[in-house]
Amino acid sequence: MLSCPSMKTAIDTRFFRAGVGTVIYNDAGQIAIFERSQHPIGVWQLQQGGIDIGEDTRTTLWRELREEVGLVPADMKRITEYPAWTVYQDANSVLDTNKSRLGQAHRWFFLHLKDTVTIDLSTATEVEAADYKWVSFAEAIEATDDLKKHVYQDLETYFNEVILKLS
Repeated sequence: MLSCPSMKTAIDTRFFRAGVGTVIYNDAGQIAIFERSQHPIGVWQLQQGGIDIGEDTRTTLWRELREEVGLVPADMKRITEYPAWTVYQDANSVLDTNKSRLGQAHRWFFLHLKDTVTIDLSTATEVEAADYKWVSFAEAIEATDDLKKHVYQDLETYFNEVILKLS
């Protein structure tokens, strides 16, 4: 079970896949979104990945970031954790007769990329992102699937109200 402060309840990880996500941003206030290299092709999203058994969220953050986009802690100016878990329902969960997973729950981190660092997907240890681009949060919300839009909107609010004031 994972605690979800914003929902004042616990997330039953038997039904929700636990993970971390990142909002990588630059000095211009743009965020990086990544095109998935696996099915479905053409899907753009914020970087995210699952927590392995025995990992805490920070360990998962750096493992997944290195695997998927080739970034490490030294590439960041600032790291700020979003103060709550986010949850979204999987589109197939209603049709899943096994009811194995209903969706995903994530802990998010805002990562301010140093201006001397360029994202180079060829340094990633796994091939999960085919491409990336810098966009506004509104463009990221538009580019992602409907299931995640409410999560991205919450992250955008926090980004505008808290993160940009730290920079």
